[in-house]
Formats: sequence, structure tokens, C-alpha cells
Amino acid sequence: MLLLRAARAPAAASMMAAAAVVCRSRATRPTSIAGLSSSGGRRKKGGRRGEPKPPPQSHPQSQPQLRDGETPGKKKTKPDARKGRPVVEAAALGSQRQEGERRRKPLSLPPQRQQQQEKPKRVVRWKCAAGCGACCKLDKGPDFPTPEEIFAEHPEDLKLYKSMIGTDGWCTNYDKSTRTCNIYEERPIFCRVEPKVFEEYFGVPSRPSTFDREACSACVDTIKMVYGEDSAELTNFKRVIREESKKHEASQNQDKLLDT
Repeated sequence: MLLLRAARAPAAASMMAAAAVVCRSRATRPTSIAGLSSSGGRRKKGGRRGEPKPPPQSHPQSQPQLRDGETPGKKKTKPDARKGRPVVEAAALGSQRQEGERRRKPLSLPPQRQQQQEKPKRVVRWKCAAGCGACCKLDKGPDFPTPEEIFAEHPEDLKLYKSMIGTDGWCTNYDKSTRTCNIYEERPIFCRVEPKVFEEYFGVPSRPSTFDREACSACVDTIKMVYGEDSAELTNFKRVIREESKKHEASQNQDKLLDT
């Protein structure tokens, strides 16, 4: 019996040692067991170790009802019926156009400021400059209308005008030494610088402002043709016109003050 116990004791001891080795080997291999789990070795509450993690449940979201021609994720803009542009773009272009028109439109000023900014019209008054005589050159050359054109409806005046032309082109009644007319008081009607004459022969309206401007322009052209653009006669004529115009303007201002 003792021998049997002795024989069994080593066997039992060896079995206990083997069991201890197995327990130690299990304790030293947590990593291999953890590698078998998709959740990193941590077991969630209510689940088993090694089971795969269930996919997250997607909650369906309510999608807005789409109309014809609409795409999900993009907001359909209402087109402009006139230009085919979206309403937002058309409104932006309209505001830019209004801003540009507002900048171009001049600002309205008070009546007093408007009167100050308005430039008064230049007053021009005709007056014959003594010692000129350029109009007595009857043959004025091709740059001026011919006597036949001027007196087309006045044959008697045409005949008289031609009879007054001298061989040098000057009027036979003109005194070159004194630059005066020998028949000034009895001179023909077409030699008179008056509104009715300009209207009858040249078709210029008899309004004072229109007549004065046309008479001054005709004298300037004639003086340039006879004496030249840099002549003393032209300078003298312009001086006379300026003085006469200032005198007339001062007279008008004086009349306005008397009326008020």
C-alpha cells in the first residue's frame, strides 16, 4: 500500500504541475485572444467575445419632394421671363443699372444755384467800323455768291450792281483815299446793312440777334478777303464789335433794374 501511494503521489503531483502550466500559458496569451475579436479585445455589454461589431443603423431622412427638372441638393432658381436669367441675377443687374443711371443723372440744384451756373448768352451787336470800306469791293471773287445768284429775283438791282463795278473790282462811288462812299446818303438799298435787306436778298431772319451775328460774320469774311486775316482793319472791326456789344449789354441790364 505504501508503495502504491508513493507511486500515485508523484503522478498526482505531476498532474497538478501540468494544470498550473496550462493556467499560466492561458494567462500569458491575452493578445492572441484579443486578436480574434473585431472590437479590439473589449467585449461590449450584452455581446460575446469574438463576435463582429454590427454595422451602424442609418436612419432614413425625409427627402423633400422634387418637381420636374429639379435635382437633389440644388435649389432651383426661378428664371427671368424676359432675359432667361435667374431672378437673383436679374435683380443684381437691375440695381447696377439704376446705380449707373443715378450717377449719370445730374443732381438738381436750387434755383439760385442754377441761375449762378447758367452762363449768360453772349451779346453780339453789329456796327460799321469807320475807315474799312471792304464791302465796297463789289467783285469779291469765286468764294462769294455771284451777283446773278444774289439778285436772281431782282433784275433791276442786278443791272444797277453791275454798272457800279469798276475795272479794278471796286465800286465807282468809293473814294480810296478817304475810304468813304461818295453817295452814302443816297446809296442803293442793297448797300445798306439792315435786317430787311438781309432777309430780302440773303434769306436771313430779321430777328435782331440773328441779323447781328450774320452781319458780323459777313463783314469778317469780306475783310479777310480784301485785307487779310492779320490786317489792322480786321483787328479794328473786332474791337468796334466788342465795344458795341458791351454797350448794348449794359443798356439791357440797366433796363432790367428799372423794371424791377
